[in-house]
Amino acid sequence: MSTRATPVMGHDVLDLVAQAGGAISIDTLRAKAAARFGSEAVYGNCHGQLFSFDELLEFFRAKGKLTCAGSDVALGGVPACSGH
Repeated sequence: MSTRATPVMGHDVLDLVAQAGGAISIDTLRAKAAARFGSEAVYGNCHGQLFSFDELLEFFRAKGKLTCAGSDVALGGVPACSGH
């Protein structure tokens, strides 16, 4: 992971999914996140936990914020935080 001073907030990744219509392939989401935040970005949540991209997706899946089907993700039934 990067030594980036401020992590990219996870809700910014959820915003990328929303901008794609609510569903997107993981590879496309990974490419969009890398283009926007850098390929070495560190992601965080509102509680200060830090994640790699893949760890963030798993965290969101476990919290119901994303659903996974094969190589695709979609917004889940649990809303994201309101942002900061």
